[in-house]
Amino acid sequence: MTLPEKPKAGIYIDDSNLYKRGKAAGWMTDYKKLYKWVASLNTVVHARVYMGRPKYEPAKSISEALEKYFERIGYKVTAKDLKKLRDSSKPTGYRNKCNFDVEMHDEIMEDIQDLDIVYIVSGDSDFIRTKEKVLKRQKHIKFIAYENNCTWEIRTASWFISLDSIRGEVERVKNPQN
Repeated sequence: MTLPEKPKAGIYIDDSNLYKRGKAAGWMTDYKKLYKWVASLNTVVHARVYMGRPKYEPAKSISEALEKYFERIGYKVTAKDLKKLRDSSKPTGYRNKCNFDVEMHDEIMEDIQDLDIVYIVSGDSDFIRTKEKVLKRQKHIKFIAYENNCTWEIRTASWFISLDSIRGEVERVKNPQN
């Protein structure tokens, strides 16, 4: 499988995974810069962000503004309400959870005929099955994630791109000097 000079690409971002892993790594990814980085190597055909939607203020308003921002910079947003799960390890006694593995897999499979390469922005090994399906269709796939915050199945593979290796190009800067 050889890629064309400017492959048609799809970007699929698990927002919760990227946000949590960025906090753990001590730096955050700028989604606009990540889009531009992928677009510098490919023609972006599909760009999708999957995010949980809080039910209560002020997080609800912040999330809605973030959705609008993602759409403005070229992403299609798929959002659903967060579920509240009991978690005795948390000070509040619960945690919010939203899982998009099935939706991401399904949309990648729907989009695959338009693409030469798929970029899954997540370090979650749940997408190994998706990788196998993409490769079976004679397409290319790359996983993009923080180096120390992704599963070994992804981190040790040739189809892994460490965000740490492209940090200078994709890091969110708090007060950028324009």
